[in-house]
Amino acid sequence: MNHSKLKLPIKMGYGFAETGITAVQLFTQIYLLKYYTEIVGLNSSLAGIALSISVIWDAISDPLMGRISDHTITRFGRRRPYIFFGGILLSISVLLLFSPPSISSQLGKFSYLLSVYLLVNTAMTIISVPHIALGGELSFERNERTSVFGWRLFFSNIGMLIGMIVPAAILQSLGDESAKENIITSRTVAGEIVSLVILVSSVITFLVTKGKDTIQSDKTKQLPFFKSFGSVLKNKMFLILLFAFVIATIGRTFNSAIALYYYEYRLGLKESQVVINILLPFFLVLMLSIGFWVWISKRIGKKIPAFFGVFGLGLLTVIVYPLFPYGELRPPLIAAFFGGIFAGSILIMDSILTDVVDYDEYKTGEKREGLYFGIWKMGVKFSQAFGIALTGFLLDFIGFQNGLTEQSREVGFRLAMIFGPGVGFFFILGSIVFLFFPLTDAKHIQVQRILTKRTLKKIHR
Repeated sequence: MNHSKLKLPIKMGYGFAETGITAVQLFTQIYLLKYYTEIVGLNSSLAGIALSISVIWDAISDPLMGRISDHTITRFGRRRPYIFFGGILLSISVLLLFSPPSISSQLGKFSYLLSVYLLVNTAMTIISVPHIALGGELSFERNERTSVFGWRLFFSNIGMLIGMIVPAAILQSLGDESAKENIITSRTVAGEIVSLVILVSSVITFLVTKGKDTIQSDKTKQLPFFKSFGSVLKNKMFLILLFAFVIATIGRTFNSAIALYYYEYRLGLKESQVVINILLPFFLVLMLSIGFWVWISKRIGKKIPAFFGVFGLGLLTVIVYPLFPYGELRPPLIAAFFGGIFAGSILIMDSILTDVVDYDEYKTGEKREGLYFGIWKMGVKFSQAFGIALTGFLLDFIGFQNGLTEQSREVGFRLAMIFGPGVGFFFILGSIVFLFFPLTDAKHIQVQRILTKRTLKKIHR
């Protein structure tokens, strides 16, 4: 157990890998569905199915990857090797995803998207589960953990900016943003840049965290995989936290997948206008808000700030997005400012999960960060798969016509209802479920004291 205060370069170096991980996630979440439906020419429902199958596989593999990393023993540590090799594989797979060959049949297009996106999500599992688990192990001190995950979220937002802005900036520089050739070029070049980012960031994290990946569990208390998996799912404290986060993640997935459709066909804004004038300020404000959420969680605890952050985001989303006038940037920009502040509270959720892992160790005597974070990511990705699939079907259901530069007013209104109340409902519901989370700050501090005494006894034996 590391009780000492972490040096700033360690916390920053750990978080840096999240730049590449999140750049890939946002690049695919925002641009992939639209690219394959409007440029490659794949049917919306088939695209949604392909993406959902890939994400479901990613979800299923997460707990297994967590378990594997929990039990890995190498001279490089148990998490770090996967961060290194997973980064290389993810870098290669992203290049393939946005450089599809010329395929005429719907089956061929579907098969290519499915196979390559499966590869992307496999690589994402290999790097992301051990990485987030390592963050929970860098420090035992609760406020230091919040700081660690604050830096993780900070670099995650840099990754969001890269995955979001680079494709739009390249497209804008090419001139005609509606030209198919320019869109293809922008996505291909952006894929190359994102590929380089994930490669460099994963290698840096691997190097900087050297010597910090040394925790080992008591092998006499390790359960078989399925028994251990089942015991985690019987942890009611964990299930409440997971359920709340999964519900909110469905809303986040809707938001990412439908954003460009909403801004273009409801508000009449170009992609570059949306990315630079709305989404960029949102993520900049989110980054700046991280320090506030770290500070307030130290002052009054974690539960209250986490609830009000997610609830406030949901309430804002429900009210404002159906009301924005056509062709105006200022109203959504103002909403982006306040939304960025509320969204910064998400870092507290990951920090709270490390508290649940401490409670599990107190009960079982086994350190299972990898398995817990693997199941956590599995639940999140199932919700993402659900959100992506539903988005594809909803586009068909509301009458969206692929390939048309303009949609009917009815379609625009329906997009607004999905992007506003549809998204906000899940944020609000998730925050309400979170209110039932039973682990208080005082109880967690007591658990940590007991774990510290156990460790000291082992040392003096």
